[in-house]
Amino acid sequence: MSNTLQWTALLSQQRVGQKSTPHGDGDQAERSAFEADYDRVVFCEPFRRLAKKTQVHPLAPNDHIHNRLIHSIEVGSVGRSLGKKVQHFLRQHHPEQAALFDDIPQIVQVGCLVHDIGNPPFGHAGEYAIREWLAKHQQLVFNQPLDDAIRSDLLLFEGNAQGFRLAARADNPKCGYMALTYAALGAMIKYPWTSDDPRATQMQKFNVFASEQTMFQTMAEEMGLTVADGRIARHPLSFLTEAADDICYRMLDMEDAVAMRIFPEAPIKELFFAVAGSPYRAKVPLAAARGKAIKAMIDESLRVFIDDYPAIMAGKRTADLKSSFDDRFDDCFAQIKTRYAEIFSHRSKLSYEIGSYKIVGRIIKAFVLAVRSLCEKRDYDDIEFVAQRCFDLAWGKEYVCENIDADYEWWLRQVFDYVSGLTDNYAIQISAEIEGIIPC
Repeated sequence: MSNTLQWTALLSQQRVGQKSTPHGDGDQAERSAFEADYDRVVFCEPFRRLAKKTQVHPLAPNDHIHNRLIHSIEVGSVGRSLGKKVQHFLRQHHPEQAALFDDIPQIVQVGCLVHDIGNPPFGHAGEYAIREWLAKHQQLVFNQPLDDAIRSDLLLFEGNAQGFRLAARADNPKCGYMALTYAALGAMIKYPWTSDDPRATQMQKFNVFASEQTMFQTMAEEMGLTVADGRIARHPLSFLTEAADDICYRMLDMEDAVAMRIFPEAPIKELFFAVAGSPYRAKVPLAAARGKAIKAMIDESLRVFIDDYPAIMAGKRTADLKSSFDDRFDDCFAQIKTRYAEIFSHRSKLSYEIGSYKIVGRIIKAFVLAVRSLCEKRDYDDIEFVAQRCFDLAWGKEYVCENIDADYEWWLRQVFDYVSGLTDNYAIQISAEIEGIIPC
């Protein structure tokens, strides 16, 4: 078992569930496997639904405030730029393999586009709502014998793991599963462990549900990510995806807060110039100042990647790139952290997040009861009227009858595929209808 990661394996075009082929997809002459990945993402329903999911500011009245879709597209843009810079470095560092790195910008862009694709409605508040509701209603949800793994997965429900599930699987197109290439999947995975790993409890973060653990192991072995101590290392390109996300949300969430009148423009513009390491210029537009800040953070991310390249390729680095940024960024990041505390305590956000708990819980309860009824009676026509309507709403009778013998755990996973896929508006609508509130 080598202690050094190899780019020939790391840039694998293999897809989950497909036989290995040196040529990737059948239409390779027209588009690469990674271009096919990009197309799969932008045409899939889970990606489109991000347009109606909260980034930071819920149901903002200002139409140009970021939603998850716009955020993901912008992260993809920054990721592609960072990927090009790393591509240039790798071609110089490994001249004998120069052509091998042609697809790196595209791979990073795909990893960026799907990095939030598993997030439930209402942003991170949706994740917390799912976790807290399940913790308080374990007897209802876990009333049947279940493996400890699914209990752990759901009690620590993670949008990152849900995103990997959508991006990796191919067996249920109805849920929007995409079967991306191993390289693209590697680029999206920041936390290469499952919910029962001690790191998941410590960080409240993980990237792999138990239902995808076997395919994750296969993928990791194919790309040579299993290092000498048996640990699965981070894919080198995942550091670029993570950096692009860090850069975008730190800068653009501040810009949104100005548009929302939470902050005045001048101090945020001054902050952007500080991040850029440039003198403050009052007449420069906020967007231009933000552009300078983003460029500075891209360049600094590249510097850290290059400086720590040996550790990254040995599978030893786990920390994000920004943790090694030059000290001059420390004060800027401290200011941003303080600003975030103001954003997250803003009254409009607080009241919305309180409501999200009841909305998410009401939907989960209705669908769990429907699944329990189906698994007890094994006959669609024999289950309660409300249970039938839940199934009709989510999947349709034909789909239910095709999977009538599936066990409770399988159906529970389907419920959370559905719940996490809801947009903010649709979750509000369904919750109201379940409660019996019929719009006039």
